[in-house]
Amino acid sequence: MKKLLVLVAVVAFLASCGKGDRGMVVGAKGKKWHPEKPYGMTLVPGGAFIMGKSDDDIAATRNAPTKTVTVPSYYMDETEITNAEYRQFVHWTRDSLFRTNLAIMADDNGATPGDNGIGEFAFLDAEGAGNDPLTPWEQYVQDNYVGLGPTGYEGRKLNHDVDLIWDTEDIPDEFYAEVYDQMYIPFDEAYNGERTIDTEKIIFTYTSLDLNAAARNRDPNKTRKDFISQVP
Repeated sequence: MKKLLVLVAVVAFLASCGKGDRGMVVGAKGKKWHPEKPYGMTLVPGGAFIMGKSDDDIAATRNAPTKTVTVPSYYMDETEITNAEYRQFVHWTRDSLFRTNLAIMADDNGATPGDNGIGEFAFLDAEGAGNDPLTPWEQYVQDNYVGLGPTGYEGRKLNHDVDLIWDTEDIPDEFYAEVYDQMYIPFDEAYNGERTIDTEKIIFTYTSLDLNAAARNRDPNKTRKDFISQVP
């Protein structure tokens, strides 16, 4: 009997230790909260990088102090691109502009492929270019749509089979040199003797269609082109 009383006392003691003094109203157990990702955004995790001497040092002073920069996590637009992707886009725009200007210069001077000069970059439909004859559809498009723009060269096909020449030692003739020179800022605007591409000449066109406005349209006088915007 004595052992039974001791056992009951021990159990009662242990039970009293587990309850504490919080009482019975301790609140319902909450759920874990996860922040909702904003629509069209993606999470960029935080991190750190070293900023300093690895940056461009145009003046060659090599005195940029180094420091570690910590960047917290943040959300950014899913359509954002990397610096490398943007640089690739700029190069595409630059090359397209350069190739177009070369073709126009060749057209103005009557140069055609085979002269080992700027004629190698002539429009594919230039006389004497020696290209395959146009298909009936290509001929129709050329007769009805080519040149319907401010410059008169819109729609003409460029020759992408010839590589552009960026090394001044390999420039084939003075016409190519003139177009090449016009791509860069003037000498009197160059910093430290280094001429860079004139960014004001790198112009691209962005076209968008407002599908929602077009779907809601009830005006019979408006056509699809009224909902297409172009910049610039």
